[in-house]
Amino acid sequence: MLMGMVMGVGATLATLAALRGRGSPGAVVDGVRPACGVSIILWEPASIEGRIIDAATGGRGFSHVALDACEVDPQGAPLVIDCRPTVGVTRIPLRDYGERKATRVWLPLVPGRELYGCIRGRVGLPYDALGVVLPKTGPVGGVVCSQLVFECMPPSLRKKVPPWPSSRPVAPNDLARGFGAAPGGEDIVL
Repeated sequence: MLMGMVMGVGATLATLAALRGRGSPGAVVDGVRPACGVSIILWEPASIEGRIIDAATGGRGFSHVALDACEVDPQGAPLVIDCRPTVGVTRIPLRDYGERKATRVWLPLVPGRELYGCIRGRVGLPYDALGVVLPKTGPVGGVVCSQLVFECMPPSLRKKVPPWPSSRPVAPNDLARGFGAAPGGEDIVL
């Protein structure tokens, strides 16, 4: 029995280490889209894991968040800065989300640029697999998507997000509640 527990703990730690990833800059940035504003993208669940995250964090209809800072790759395709298991904070093509439904929160110029500068500085950090269930602050050891966005938001945006239960980390649904976003709803302009 003791050996089974030790093996179970070992397997769990190995799985969490694999999910952590090493952090990678991801796609190459070749420029920015003209006349584009920075936006937070709140993604609706597209998997059973996403539906669990949504249900466990208030059931507001969101399970993931990324930042669109108007960057494009060498082919001109839009990029977003995201935080995902196994890759960490990275740039990925927006098209990788396929037809997944989302709501955008368009930010004012100055707070949007502040948020972008902070998140851009964290590209390459690893994903924090334990951060999905255990609250913490700061990028020490890695981050999760909503923590990345919340911690980088300037105070003017942070104060819009109401408190969430201290028993869990900030979630996409907490950001959605603060910005008044609803699934299938219209984009929000702050």
